[in-house]
Amino acid sequence: MNQKKTSRKINILAAVLILLVGVFIGGYLVLKSGKIFAGELSNILKGQEVNLSLCEPNVNDSTKDSDEDGLKDWQEIQLYKTEACKQDTDGDGYLDGEEVASGYDPAKKAPGDELPGTTPKTPRPLPNNLTLALQQKLSEQLQQNKISPLDSEGNLLSSTELEQFPGIQQAVWEVTQHKDQIFAPEQIIQGEIKTTGDNSQKAIQNYIKDIRACFDPERDKSSSKIEMQLFLDAMQNNDFSKIESQLQEYQKTYQKLKLLTVPGDFLVLHTQLMDIFSSLDKIYQAIMNIESDPLKANLALQQYLVSLNQTIQWAQDFETLIKSR
Repeated sequence: MNQKKTSRKINILAAVLILLVGVFIGGYLVLKSGKIFAGELSNILKGQEVNLSLCEPNVNDSTKDSDEDGLKDWQEIQLYKTEACKQDTDGDGYLDGEEVASGYDPAKKAPGDELPGTTPKTPRPLPNNLTLALQQKLSEQLQQNKISPLDSEGNLLSSTELEQFPGIQQAVWEVTQHKDQIFAPEQIIQGEIKTTGDNSQKAIQNYIKDIRACFDPERDKSSSKIEMQLFLDAMQNNDFSKIESQLQEYQKTYQKLKLLTVPGDFLVLHTQLMDIFSSLDKIYQAIMNIESDPLKANLALQQYLVSLNQTIQWAQDFETLIKSR
């Protein structure tokens, strides 16, 4: 039982460390989640007993998932021989349930961890929850005394002091190195977009008219500040209804673009526009899930700026192509 409490405390310290690591990667969204851990950390540093929920697996309860990693307790203990109180048994940054769903053994590190009788997904999907993946890596380093968010007197280190631990930036890099893949647009199957060989002025004018009809005419696109303020207001007020509404508009726009007949000369640009909206879908989803995965939400805000630049470039290229006709 004491070992479980110690593990829980290590995880809390790792969670606090994530808040400090947030300084390295943009910070605002990660730091916002500090309220979750600050009280518990304070009590731990004072040597007080804290109200920690203990992990008590029960194989007789077919619905119980004690560590919330996507595998039921009975599956962990009886099928996969994993730790029912540890979300990532092999410590590779993937939740046990995510590994099984992808065809990999959650009790073995790669390579050679494919589950018998399955066809593993290649490449291996990224962890669904980046914050948990980073917390897992930091927890391991804390347990091995390689890093610590505290000085000898029990005070939190500053971000500058934390930079002395190479393992911290290494852990951040390992979790976030494929961030472009996280927000990558859904692949468009060849032939999925209807095209026409008619590239006449009339056909192009009709196409431009159809493109305009795909967008909400009441939406003000004059400044990105409107959308950035939308994000900040949602986070500060914990009200994501407006973000959800905008996400639905983007999803509708994507579906409308998908149904258009595109002159062949505009196919590349049309695909690029669909890719932008597909990425925005994932960006908005990540920001809406800030409470469960603040790290991914942080990266989403950064990726949103990338999408803005892509949109500006697309508009310039679209205008250039029209003028060349």
